[in-house]
Amino acid sequence: MAVRSGGLRRVTALLAGAAAVMAGPLQAQVASNVGHGAAKFDPSPGVPRKPDQAKELALKITQPFSVASVGDLLQFQPFAISNDPDVRAVLDRLQQADVTTGDFENEIMDFDRFGHAGLNLATKEVADDWKLMGIDLVSRANNKDPRAPGIWEDLAQVERVGIIHAGIARSLPEARMGRFVATPKGLVGFVGVYALGGLEACCAGGTLVRVTPEQLAGVRAIKQSILARRDEVEIPVELPRPDDAGEAQLFGLTFTSAAVPADTPVVKPALYPGDGEPGSDDGVRNMLHVTQYHGVTAPQLALLREIAGQPGEGDLKAWGTQFRLMDRPGEHSFDMDAADLREILTQYRTAKQASDLLVTNVHWHQNRYDFQRYSFDHFPADFQIRFAHAAIDQGVDVFVAQGVHTMKGVEIYKGKPIFYGTSNFIFQSAIMPMPKGRYPGRKPEDAAHGPFRESLEANAKGGEIVGEHEYQGFWQLKPTLESFVAETRFEAGKLKQVRLIPVDLGQTPRPGSQVGIPRRPAPEVARKILAELAEYSKPFGTVIAVRNGIGIIDVN
Repeated sequence: MAVRSGGLRRVTALLAGAAAVMAGPLQAQVASNVGHGAAKFDPSPGVPRKPDQAKELALKITQPFSVASVGDLLQFQPFAISNDPDVRAVLDRLQQADVTTGDFENEIMDFDRFGHAGLNLATKEVADDWKLMGIDLVSRANNKDPRAPGIWEDLAQVERVGIIHAGIARSLPEARMGRFVATPKGLVGFVGVYALGGLEACCAGGTLVRVTPEQLAGVRAIKQSILARRDEVEIPVELPRPDDAGEAQLFGLTFTSAAVPADTPVVKPALYPGDGEPGSDDGVRNMLHVTQYHGVTAPQLALLREIAGQPGEGDLKAWGTQFRLMDRPGEHSFDMDAADLREILTQYRTAKQASDLLVTNVHWHQNRYDFQRYSFDHFPADFQIRFAHAAIDQGVDVFVAQGVHTMKGVEIYKGKPIFYGTSNFIFQSAIMPMPKGRYPGRKPEDAAHGPFRESLEANAKGGEIVGEHEYQGFWQLKPTLESFVAETRFEAGKLKQVRLIPVDLGQTPRPGSQVGIPRRPAPEVARKILAELAEYSKPFGTVIAVRNGIGIIDVN
């Protein structure tokens, strides 16, 4: 707005007069304080503008401090009040630790108020059970459904009992942030991460790829060279059915000698619900996207280049799939998304700067081989080692991972423990409920269907009554029914000792209602579990001693 010249002069005169009135008393007051003992300002900052990062990223708790870490919590009914001494021997370990972390692998809902939809549904009393066990922190950054409204019910239930959750939120920046729990000895930070991608199977079909009869024979030879390695792993992929005439299914592709339309789409189905773009009200997970490369030999890579019409060297990217030169066929290699990696590492560093001790929980399912059954690997993939080391470099004090339903080895890196696979801690897979109904507000055709419904119906004969839990035994393999509590002990701000407490989830026969409840193993089962952990840890130079039925890693 324009100001007329007369008005402007009046305003200027008034301000000048006011300044003249204030100047005298103010100057006199300042002068009267000089030399009368007033403290002089110290220009040096109390805290440096950029503190010493070696100190900021170091463990700041100097008192003896213990962290108990467990793997997947796949629990559907409560048991924590059990007076079974073998159950108590395990749960007491969690309660005695200064802080205990786990992976929020199931879904917890109040069935009286919420629709029965989703997978791995647990009753609301399970949240109370976790609190009773002594669990303080859980990560929800995993492969379970993050869609609304179910995810918010999940988180509300653990919040109700005072358990802090991390790894999922309304936005990606919030999901990546650390969450914190206060202990009498210091503030503990916690970050949850989910590694997404890289789950393509050896012998599944998908996108159509046109080949000549000679090329088709070469693709089939690649497939056989991969399947010939099945005996190298404990749990291999099942032998696929024979390929139909004129085609071969491999690497999530269907190679065919038939004509292929020019507009054939790239088919990459999601393995889990919610692995696509989230809706406006869905939860967003802290995800590390990884790209899987199928390992092939030099002649095999040359054949694939010929089919793709992409001569050259280095990695091959074709048909929505990636290939990398390796010494033997069927190996996997992974690249991490650079932007995801940088942002996650930034939040690790930020969370450690804000806390005294930092724990991360990482959920990953990637295997090392095409010929290995999904989610059954005892050794980390290449990117998992790189990621764990980078996390510790940015301040993580305890690195805990799971997702594959088997145990992996332990590495001590720069004085910090890495647990590459803690397997399942609670695995009530024999009583996993089938979903009923659908999410509130969803269309009837979006109703959730149980993963075992087809098996149930296929095995029912005539008017036979078949219970919903009669055909869920495919998860009850011995490698999935053994575990351990990872107990990390610090003293004077340094790692002092790691204790590996073996856990039996069903190594000896049990009825289905008791499968997956963690128990102290019989001596021979404990020896077996610890011997396996020692074997899986050998590549990292980790030495595990056994004392009184517990694995001990002493750190000098």
